[in-house]
Amino acid sequence: MSQHAIAYVHSRNIADEKARRVFLAVAEQSKGEGDILGLNLWDADIPALAQRAGLGPDEFRRQLRTLKQHVRMDVLEHSDGLWEIVYGPTYTQPPRPRPVTPGALRAGPQAFWMPGWDHYSTWGYDEGLDCLYAQLFANQDDRDAAPRIWITPPGYQVRTVDELAAAIAEALTPYVPVPVPAEVIKSWLTTPPR
Repeated sequence: MSQHAIAYVHSRNIADEKARRVFLAVAEQSKGEGDILGLNLWDADIPALAQRAGLGPDEFRRQLRTLKQHVRMDVLEHSDGLWEIVYGPTYTQPPRPRPVTPGALRAGPQAFWMPGWDHYSTWGYDEGLDCLYAQLFANQDDRDAAPRIWITPPGYQVRTVDELAAAIAEALTPYVPVPVPAEVIKSWLTTPPR
């Protein structure tokens, strides 16, 4: 049971009683202690969760589908019976990124702090090409192999951190279960983890 996830649900002050009970049932099963919380839930597990929430399975599913109306989150229902649910402070209170100065960019490669991609991934400014670049490795990748994702010319002519964040968000789509918003990517480019 994730006390962090449960505390997060309580902090949202959801007025709809059924939605709050469903969100609490989800939080009790969630993983994560940081800014991103969530779980993969199989449809076969819903009857037990529904009973704990005092609802029928069909009502529980209906509430899951509409939970996004009460709090910013992703709820993806797949045809194979898998529900991907991702939520947390990153969705509702994204950190304010500090500005990246041109001098800092010219200082060399910068770290990319996205969880799961933070061991070897870098980004920076290429003076010869006069643009930003990113070389992204998933943490399980071999650091001596080519980056899994390259954001460089000619495929990308990125001039600002906002453009780089948008390009990375798009390029990451095949590798992450839930698309990551560009503003969250930008925070991982510019704000070190706490």
